[in-house]
Amino acid sequence: MPTSVQPQPTSSPPDQQATIDLFLARSKRRNETVPIRHSFVQRGPRGESRPGPLSELVRRNQSRALDLYLLLCAVAGAGDYSATDWAANWARALGLYDQKAGTTAVSRAWKTLKDLNLVESTRGEEGKAKITKLLEDGSGDPYRPPGKGDYYFQLPFWYWRDRLHEKLTPPGKAMLLIALDMRSDEFALVQDKISEWYGPSPESVRKGIDELVSHGVLYIARYEWFHTLRSKTGQTARPLYRFVLKYTPPGLKSAGLQPSAE
Repeated sequence: MPTSVQPQPTSSPPDQQATIDLFLARSKRRNETVPIRHSFVQRGPRGESRPGPLSELVRRNQSRALDLYLLLCAVAGAGDYSATDWAANWARALGLYDQKAGTTAVSRAWKTLKDLNLVESTRGEEGKAKITKLLEDGSGDPYRPPGKGDYYFQLPFWYWRDRLHEKLTPPGKAMLLIALDMRSDEFALVQDKISEWYGPSPESVRKGIDELVSHGVLYIARYEWFHTLRSKTGQTARPLYRFVLKYTPPGLKSAGLQPSAE
């Protein structure tokens, strides 16, 4: 009787980008954007707002946890808003290929997100972990898709396809999400105000803006003059930013007026 032969892989496992592409393809998001509530970056009503969970991830320098969370938001978009996968798959999406070290890093990242009440986890089939997305505000409430009256922004797939998840530090990623949250074709990013409203330190805000400009995501469209008692002349100028054409979120009116990133 012939001996059964186990099939052998003919190629190496997918690398980080190929793994992320597989996750994004599985999401089946036809518009290739991920809705994220405003409460992830800023909580509370107008006039009483405070930083959202994003600020804590930046403060702790939790880049891996933030990367996993954003990818989970892309994947867990229907049904019970969960994803069931082996830790090794998530680890490769983080660029970690050693199984033991990768599994440990993924476990720590999920714990960080669980401590912030952004996800919950249960044991899934075949030793996989089932990660369920919770409401973005860190309340621990069950997730529901944004509806009428919900303030949210869209994270486009170009964030992963152009490897911004690799190029940007936590301050850069935070400022990208905050810029998307502006939902405007032209906006100011005043360091002390952003720090007060969204949580990152003024230094992190400056660093994040510099990264987005240097990587060709934002550019200074013009300078806006305004009155202030902080200047001897009673007036000063601040830069107004726009997304470069290829990174412009859908629906912004003046997208066609912007220069290309190429």
